Amino acid sequence: MARLYETGILIPSIKTMKQAELFQWVELKQDVLDSLVKQGDRGVIVDHLQPTKTQKEAGYTIEVFKNGETLDLISVPISWVTLLPEFWGKPKAVI
Repeated sequence: MARLYETGILIPSIKTMKQAELFQWVELKQDVLDSLVKQGDRGVIVDHLQPTKTQKEAGYTIEVFKNGETLDLISVPISWVTLLPEFWGKPKAVI
């Protein structure tokens, strides 16, 4: 269930958003401060993060790639990414 905090912002919980799988590809919806990671960069989920007292939204640790090389390892809220249908190590589906 989503939670409404005193700021008036509705924070989705991990139960209300689609749960991603490990090694699923994602695309970042926004730039990540203090990182080379920018909106539109793609990465692979390497860990699921539960909400904490300071970070109310669940998140993912993501290894972000650019030109086949690791750009950065970041942790972001789940609302910052778009889940993609591909998985690392699996061939892309032919449509």
